[in-house]
Amino acid sequence: MKSMRTRFLPKMTHGEVCEYIERNDIIYVPLGTCEVHGTFPLDVENTAPEAFALLMAEKTDGLVLGSLPYFFCGASPISPGTIQMSVADGLSYLKAIAHSLLNQGFRRQVYLSLHGPAFLTGGALAVDFFDETKCPISYVDMVNGCEYAMEKGVKFDFDDVFYGAYEILDRKNELVVDPTLDTSEKTSSETAIDETDVFRRFAHPSGSIGFYFARPEDHAGMTGALKSTQERDEKCAAGAQVMRQIVDAMDMPLYVEKMRELDAQHRDVILPRYAKILPRNRYPAPDYRK
Repeated sequence: MKSMRTRFLPKMTHGEVCEYIERNDIIYVPLGTCEVHGTFPLDVENTAPEAFALLMAEKTDGLVLGSLPYFFCGASPISPGTIQMSVADGLSYLKAIAHSLLNQGFRRQVYLSLHGPAFLTGGALAVDFFDETKCPISYVDMVNGCEYAMEKGVKFDFDDVFYGAYEILDRKNELVVDPTLDTSEKTSSETAIDETDVFRRFAHPSGSIGFYFARPEDHAGMTGALKSTQERDEKCAAGAQVMRQIVDAMDMPLYVEKMRELDAQHRDVILPRYAKILPRNRYPAPDYRK
């Protein structure tokens, strides 16, 4: 695999992108949030998917389009630090990005998150965009990805992933280190939806009913801040190793190859059979046979 100065698209030069597009068409687009999350920085759920995206890009010779932290948060607007975006507004913004990336030559686009409600945006993007363009971009919910890795024998908890992301992206200094802070985890919740399984029986909680947290600590407890730089460095190093094991378990080279196979089947089999009755493209597209 060709060595690259950086795999983050905004950090590349025009010439570097042109050279890349000549050989490949994969880009990972991590979706984030800016919201209360214990005593982690507010953008921890943007940092983690960016780190996963980088590891995936390194495995598959892909690029990363990062710095997309403002999407639907869900129940956390009770914090003054939370930026809330509607699902519809986030979807519209992402769809414009997806169309641009396709025009630029990125036919295999993988959108990913590590935030429960993100499936409302990412899933809608994948299916709507396909109807419009007949290009099968995908959405990866890293909550599912982490659970899949657990089934494969990788042992960790989600805080390991959050710490590891700061190691992988070389941003450990953004984590709070304060020996005077109370860093004990708060496990009880005052939020009504946490007191019953009635709603989550039949749908993901974030897509089943509208609700807000009763207290900031009801989202992710009070974990994140650390007592010393030694503790921070140890947790970050261990978490980075866990993240690499998760990505190994997910087998992203197989994933992106299956994306190519799916695209080929639509081009060579399904479109010739059903083009007259399938949803019409919203935008002109190249000849599918090319």
